[in-house]
Amino acid sequence: MKTLSIGITFLCAALLCGQALAGETDYDAGTDALPLQYTGGGARAAAMGSAVVAVPQGAASLFWNPAALSRMSCTELGLHHLSGLGDTTQESAVYGLPLGPVKNCEKNCTCTGGALGGLAASLSYVDYGTFHGRDTVGLPTDNYHARDYTGNLGWGMELLPGFSGGLVLKADQSEYPDKTYYSYAADVGFLYAVSHSVDLGLTYSNIKLGSNMGSLTSGWRLGGAWTVDKHLLLALSSELQNSAMDRLQVGAEYLIGNTEEIIHVLALRAGYQVNYPNPQLSGFTNLTLGVGYTLSRDMALDYAMVPDGELGTTHRFSLTLKFDCPKPKPVALAAAPAPAPAPAPAPVEPAPPIVVVSEPEPVVVREIILEDSHFDFDSSVLRPSGMAVLKENVELLKENPKQMVKVAGYTSMRGTEEYNQKLSERRAGAVAAYLLSEGIAQDRITTIGYGETRPAEQEVSATKAQENSPAAQANKRVVFTVTVK
Repeated sequence: MKTLSIGITFLCAALLCGQALAGETDYDAGTDALPLQYTGGGARAAAMGSAVVAVPQGAASLFWNPAALSRMSCTELGLHHLSGLGDTTQESAVYGLPLGPVKNCEKNCTCTGGALGGLAASLSYVDYGTFHGRDTVGLPTDNYHARDYTGNLGWGMELLPGFSGGLVLKADQSEYPDKTYYSYAADVGFLYAVSHSVDLGLTYSNIKLGSNMGSLTSGWRLGGAWTVDKHLLLALSSELQNSAMDRLQVGAEYLIGNTEEIIHVLALRAGYQVNYPNPQLSGFTNLTLGVGYTLSRDMALDYAMVPDGELGTTHRFSLTLKFDCPKPKPVALAAAPAPAPAPAPAPVEPAPPIVVVSEPEPVVVREIILEDSHFDFDSSVLRPSGMAVLKENVELLKENPKQMVKVAGYTSMRGTEEYNQKLSERRAGAVAAYLLSEGIAQDRITTIGYGETRPAEQEVSATKAQENSPAAQANKRVVFTVTVK
């Protein structure tokens, strides 16, 4: 019957976008399963099992937690394609940008979003393919198409230090034979940075603003994200829905490559979902998988595979383009004072006898060596042990304002010359930034990076097998020298 076909169409809508918002798995087909509630995000989120309510995703945060839009630092365009479940396809485009000047880029070489937050908008189109219509007695009638059009507009902003809020307004129109359904709703979200590596997220999805087809599936999503290090991210989310299925989701992302420069980085992703009560759809595996590749700071490709058992497998592809990204400014080297303007010519007088006075060489007061273990692996981020070493010397510098500081970075032979040179400069800059944050004047500090050009010990080779040799470890260092004239 035609009514039954429409119900099946709604069920496909729910399953197709099963990685989206709080109502994404409502099985009351034909009652409140508008795809407004299932607008899918990008392939990254799908591959991580949708456990991303506390994971900032740039403009794609619009689909999961609008509060994370507050951390956008680049203008961004995302193009998403989904196929699966027969002839069904979905095309989405999302555009976002930070509002106001991007914060904190000069302070610590990381950007934390626009001063007025971030704004994002999206458009989605779903084509469910051709359905075979039947009349009330089961005889075939004309075939028909089912389609959906969805638009979202969201904004997020930091309300208190580390605490952000956001809002999304959503509209959907679903077209079926002789019927058109519409719905308007809103999402609210919050994101809290517990620490530098831990975030907590909370959203309430699908607050009904208007509909011609009854109730909407709404509910809470809450979760957390832990950035273990620059390579590994772990995430957990849970959904509590009204009159629909609840679920628990876990996800992980592991990055391989140059994560410091965010170039040529391979991302391996996986997720798992525990649904309750079981929707009794045979063959569901609950496992999601995906990969991503960052070609440059401005372009990334992502793919996700979501097995749906006897219903087949859905595939999601995403292309993300970034524009106008601010470039963090490293700590400036101490510059020599500008020469004073030349005085006006004076009458020539006999020159006095020339007396040569040699300026004494600076006396080295102390020399501190920060080893590779004082920094995060292959990074310029100081560990607490490195900060403790510097802290011990800050008070002595404050008590002796005439003492000058030279910070020099060195690396081993492992890696390219260009990368090693930049890493040595970044590590020296990180030490200088710490001293500046402790109140040491900038004109007392100079920094320089030598890369691999001045080894403390001669290395046998630059192979991976020699990466942890005693010579390589001795060469990966930052030398902190205090002098006085």
